[in-house]
Amino acid sequence: MKFTVKWEVHYYDEDIKLYCDIDQDEDHVKTLDDIFTFLDEGLEEPDTFTPEMEVEFHDGDFNIEYVVIYDEDGKVLFKDPDYIE
Repeated sequence: MKFTVKWEVHYYDEDIKLYCDIDQDEDHVKTLDDIFTFLDEGLEEPDTFTPEMEVEFHDGDFNIEYVVIYDEDGKVLFKDPDYIE
């Protein structure tokens, strides 16, 4: 299944939030629940997802999390209720 993830990269030291979209194409992912499992398992493993490499560099500690998931046609499959566009 092809899908796009909008990642939030939050730099704590400067309280900066940056966003980037990363396309995924995973054969074993068939449903939204599969996407959640794929993303959650990847967040537990170091260097599986690195959206911080896709945004402007800042010093300090940061957190990454997915805030929107789109299907291959751009339809929103999931949106974090705390994410404000």
